[in-house]
Amino acid sequence: MVFFSEKLVQLAQIEEVILKSITLTIGLFVLLPVIAQAETHAEVQAALDYQLPANTCGKPIAVSGDSSSAPPPTQSSGSVAVFEGTSSASVSDVDGYSRKRLERKEKRRKKCVASYKDGLLGDMETLKDSAKHGLTEGQAKAILGSMALIQKVYMTQNGVLEADQNQ
Repeated sequence: MVFFSEKLVQLAQIEEVILKSITLTIGLFVLLPVIAQAETHAEVQAALDYQLPANTCGKPIAVSGDSSSAPPPTQSSGSVAVFEGTSSASVSDVDGYSRKRLERKEKRRKKCVASYKDGLLGDMETLKDSAKHGLTEGQAKAILGSMALIQKVYMTQNGVLEADQNQ
């Protein structure tokens, strides 16, 4: 039940981000002609220079002992003997202490990813707030591109784009 409520909170945050993005886009098109001759504000320049922060949370940890990671028991195809023993779900080469340690490590990684994603939402708010100083069409496109990248990363499970995970 807690997992479900966390997902609802995340979906609410995503909806809020999308609505604010739409509002920002409409506001940008209204203000563009007025501000075309103005100098670039420091916050706008910071938004234009924005680089996605590195995710230092690490890769997901596969905890052995899960039923999905254990191989099925082997038995030759022409064998008459019936397999005796426990099910494949209990086959594991990892002792209880190591498994618990890996589970704690994975929990810390998930907490790190959640914190990273919260930071990305803050960055998106900063990018949106830079629009109040007025943007040209090129500036608006650059900032919206950064916001789209943030949204793509935020929507991933591990806070890393697929192309970055393969490297």
